[in-house]
Amino acid sequence: MADIYISNGSESDIVVQHTNAAGIERATPILEIDPERGTFVRLLNRVARGEEIGIPVYFKLRDSNGDPLPTNTLVKFELERAGGDDQYKVSEEVKQISFWNSNDITTQRDVDNIDNAKVTLEYPEAASEDGAAPFHDVRDVDSFYVSVESAAEVDWSRSEFYFDTAAIEEGSR
Repeated sequence: MADIYISNGSESDIVVQHTNAAGIERATPILEIDPERGTFVRLLNRVARGEEIGIPVYFKLRDSNGDPLPTNTLVKFELERAGGDDQYKVSEEVKQISFWNSNDITTQRDVDNIDNAKVTLEYPEAASEDGAAPFHDVRDVDSFYVSVESAAEVDWSRSEFYFDTAAIEEGSR
């Protein structure tokens, strides 16, 4: 099982920190999943806890002043396959982050709140299918991003982001 997180400047081995471009009308990466050579990471769209479909993510995104990113910050997941130049949206777009801003990480993880912390994984925009996808595999040659559109830049020395470990599997290619 792989840990995928950034916590106050520290990150897991398969995560790369990015700083978003603030104030533009396009989502830009804040976090990249980069599996080790010869492996892949599977992000599952359903976990045993909660009723709703989606991958639980827990976060507190703050700017350089320590203030939460604005409530109207948009969050989405994007995937870039090996050899491609395009990033495809592979999740619902979370149009506001008030749940994450108003609850600490422990409260977000609570079984009574976990459905509120879920982001639904979807088939890529260019796929023949649409709607919720059962999972997404991120190979060592692919790039998976958490991207945001916000008026403020995330400051990773003051921010946290975690994928629920129950929704992550790791394997060899």
